[in-house]
Amino acid sequence: MAFRTEIKNIRLEKKFTLRQVALQSGIDAGYLSQLENGKRNIPKPATLEKLAKGLRISKEEIFKLAGLETPKPSNIEYIGSNFVNIPVIGEIACGEPIIAEENISDYVPIPSDVVENGTFFILNCIGDSMEPTISNGSQVVVREQPDAENGQIAAVLLEDENTATLKRIKKTKTNVILMPDNPSYDPIVLNEDRPGRILGIVKMEMKRF
Repeated sequence: MAFRTEIKNIRLEKKFTLRQVALQSGIDAGYLSQLENGKRNIPKPATLEKLAKGLRISKEEIFKLAGLETPKPSNIEYIGSNFVNIPVIGEIACGEPIIAEENISDYVPIPSDVVENGTFFILNCIGDSMEPTISNGSQVVVREQPDAENGQIAAVLLEDENTATLKRIKKTKTNVILMPDNPSYDPIVLNEDRPGRILGIVKMEMKRF
């Protein structure tokens, strides 16, 4: 099967649009469209590596599809057939999609069965407001979605600060309250004076030693 057909099939299987792959890879969407339509030759290795990130597959797989020898991967970037690369969000740029390239600081391999059915990202946890449930310094895998149920732990963007916080969701008739698990911290009430939006729900915590 031709390289262009292979990468298009992967994109469609993962339910990514060309724009999503472009944002995740840093490659122009027009170029990606031409690549899928056979109007571009197989990209150079550096572009293949970016495309692998955009499609969330390993470098080994993308180079194999391109018929090239796989470069020796680093220990953090290598993923096997049962793992996928998930972006770590370092900062949140105002107005940008959460997994826009501008926001991504790294990628971490995660078991593929953990991240089925959705778009996922990783946040570094700073602070102890969710202890003992989530430890300071750990990482959490978040499934991107615009809402959460009562009691779920969600990543919430505080729009007046352009920062994300992890809190347990409590909904009332008039407000959404962000509840810390650590009783030493006060809840945060989202309203006109303190706007915010849910980015996704926490699916897994990863301890870092």
